[in-house]
Amino acid sequence: MGFSIKELIFKNRYLLFLTEQELAGPWFSFKLYGDDVGMIPVILKNIEPTPIYKLVNSRKGTIIDRITLDFDIKEYLKKLIREEKIDAINFSREDMYIRLYIDVFNKPKVPFINTFFTFKNISDYDLLDFNIYFVFDFDINGLEGFDNDLAGYDEKNDIIYQYDSSSLYGGFSPISKSTNFQSCLTKDFHINQENLNLSNKLPQQPGEILSALQIEFKTLHPEQTFQTALTISGGLNQQELINNIVDGKSNAITFLTQVNRNIKSTQRNLQEEAFVKLNLQEARDCE
Repeated sequence: MGFSIKELIFKNRYLLFLTEQELAGPWFSFKLYGDDVGMIPVILKNIEPTPIYKLVNSRKGTIIDRITLDFDIKEYLKKLIREEKIDAINFSREDMYIRLYIDVFNKPKVPFINTFFTFKNISDYDLLDFNIYFVFDFDINGLEGFDNDLAGYDEKNDIIYQYDSSSLYGGFSPISKSTNFQSCLTKDFHINQENLNLSNKLPQQPGEILSALQIEFKTLHPEQTFQTALTISGGLNQQELINNIVDGKSNAITFLTQVNRNIKSTQRNLQEEAFVKLNLQEARDCE
């Protein structure tokens, strides 16, 4: 369960095509800190099994899709206890989670998609060294050109992108300044406790590659929130891509107030009955 973009088309040409779910969305890392648990490092891909990720509610509209997810800290710690990676814990409260609000703006007749990500730490723990990674395994021109992509990074506008010999470009950028970037062969992409920072490197040869941006937020204290928005677009040349993403980011900023108002609403935070039983199931995977 989580959030990913499976396919993406720009002017009838594929930018993403049948991409693995975990390689088309946000990843997270942080150190969970509290008196009862000490310091526990956590890395979450955008797709994680229930009951660690739980769906709170979902709304699909003509222009805006809204998803509310919880990362259940208690379930995650219980898993570590079962695996004997940490000692048993007397939990101070039942509701301990990180709530993730996802708002996808897919307006017609504009060449970009804006997705807002808002995190709220609803627990007694500090989330130290909090990082969000945006990962996209572009397949420029779909199956016809998935393995001959090159990559670039526009430092001025904080845009990472991929392209091929047909001059079709696909890229993305957050409204928060990235701290690191990376593009590499998909098989060589790894985030682990020994390698938490992206490399700031690009491949020099074409291949089957993916691209990623990293934002380091430092610490998310109890009841504190962090928010950013991501613009993803395409272009039939590099300048068109840059223009589309710059316009998309400017557009995203104008909707921050609307998004903040919505995530504070009662309806947005109500648990939908249809998801209660689903969330209790122990998933083997998220295919």
